[in-house]
Amino acid sequence: MVRPFADAVRSIDEAAQEGGHIALLPGDPAATAQLREMLQIPAPAPSEDALALMALTPSTPPHPGVATLERRRHSGAGALAVLVGDPAERAELETRVLSGNRLEVSNLAHVAALDERGRDLVADAIIRALGDAAVAAARRNPGLRPAVGRRLIGDATRQSAVIGALPLPGVDMPALALIQVRLVAQLAALHDRPFGAERAVEALAIVGAGFGWRALARSATGLVPVAGWAVRGTVAYGATRAVGEAALARLSAGHDLIEGAPIDKARPVIDRAISRFRR
Repeated sequence: MVRPFADAVRSIDEAAQEGGHIALLPGDPAATAQLREMLQIPAPAPSEDALALMALTPSTPPHPGVATLERRRHSGAGALAVLVGDPAERAELETRVLSGNRLEVSNLAHVAALDERGRDLVADAIIRALGDAAVAAARRNPGLRPAVGRRLIGDATRQSAVIGALPLPGVDMPALALIQVRLVAQLAALHDRPFGAERAVEALAIVGAGFGWRALARSATGLVPVAGWAVRGTVAYGATRAVGEAALARLSAGHDLIEGAPIDKARPVIDRAISRFRR
């Protein structure tokens, strides 16, 4: 049972070390500075595989920045223009950016201002543009971590709800445990705290509490037989969200994921499992 969890954690740790670069191109000076502060970009990114990001306002000359975005998009690295202004200004900007250039609407993000709401919209657009590289990008650019963390938790909880609702006794528990361990490993990776395959065993000791939640769900199903699938799905959703939110809160505060009395009590079992895994 240990190896699938260890393999999943190892693949997540490895993926978080590759890609995920963001290159902030010169655009509107004030908006560019706001984006740099928002993302907490530590250093210039290599140009060959970085997502090109550029902030444009009505006063920003579209060239040569847009031409650079176009080249980046067609090199396979990805490009995103952040259009800042009121609706009419952004509509005009969109026309200027798309006319005569090989860019698409998917390469644009519209925001009224780079305030809290606008920054959330930009972060979501960046995450969509990065795809599977979002965790690696959040590791490199701390400002993305809250948004990526929320996205990971949301995806995992939806998966858990579907699996928890299925009438598959004996299958749902290991599947949900794997989802939860993967989620914790991804959250650790985006906070630049590699989890390590052996730490997956430790995570199982904590996530194991989730089996109690699922047992409760099965018991509750007997009380509400017609809507039993909804009860199981809701409990699985809640348990995974609790695991994810707790992990995200600890990591965001700079704490280790697993420490103290809970893990100490499980240490003998963990040590035996790790010794088997090593063999």
